[in-house]
Amino acid sequence: MPNNPAPYISKRSLAQREMSKGDGQRGRLTDLPEITLASVQTDAIDSKLATDVTGIISAGKEATVFYALWRDFPLALKVYRLHATPHAKSGKRKKMGGGKRGFSQDIMSYWASREFWILDRAFRAGIDVPTPAQHADNMFTARFLGDNGTPAPLLKDATIEHPNRLFGAIIDQIFALYRTFIIHGDLSSFNILYFQKEPWIIDFPQAIDFASRPGRHRVLEQGRQILLRDITNIVKFFERYGITAEAEALCVECMEQVDLHDSFNPKTLIR
Repeated sequence: MPNNPAPYISKRSLAQREMSKGDGQRGRLTDLPEITLASVQTDAIDSKLATDVTGIISAGKEATVFYALWRDFPLALKVYRLHATPHAKSGKRKKMGGGKRGFSQDIMSYWASREFWILDRAFRAGIDVPTPAQHADNMFTARFLGDNGTPAPLLKDATIEHPNRLFGAIIDQIFALYRTFIIHGDLSSFNILYFQKEPWIIDFPQAIDFASRPGRHRVLEQGRQILLRDITNIVKFFERYGITAEAEALCVECMEQVDLHDSFNPKTLIR
């Protein structure tokens, strides 16, 4: 649920920020420390996000998800890593004296914070996403979806019993997200978990938030194509089960739910 991240920022993170101010690289590029299970465990415990971190669930280009515990309660801990980027080109590296460079801690913290709040908004709207727990710096925790420490399978790897019902449920979730002024932005069978015979949407770093009315029409000019891509990915996945649907028509129907002048009222989202 919502929380103020300030009390949970670790001393290590504050020190990194002070160092980045000194060399003029705040919010831009910084040296890339190696991320290890031990370092994540220390940071998570110091930040009061978990009482233990025991292993990796999955790893992507920008973030790693760990299996964590708060006492005996299982959690998924998502950590945005400092990672090499195309922006750290050779010319800039030469000026900095070489070495591996990447986005700073502040940028990672922003990405983690943004995904956490979007996840929280979706959860309060009744959408099946992992329940958000706590956020601190470049990390946040959420409900672990799985049984006895085994993560729930991704949709692409799941044995699906009732594909028609499941397809309808996922489309309903896409529509519900849109009514919450969110477009997932990267939806596919790779970021939907199949847990307790239901679809659970995960991974929102590329989500489009169009809750703000000023400039909404410009955001949705690009957002329409991204929404269509999300829907198309789902339609194509379920074609293997003999399900046919018109992605373009679903996209139009979805967008008709929200008017460009509609106001976003977070009070209506509280369960």
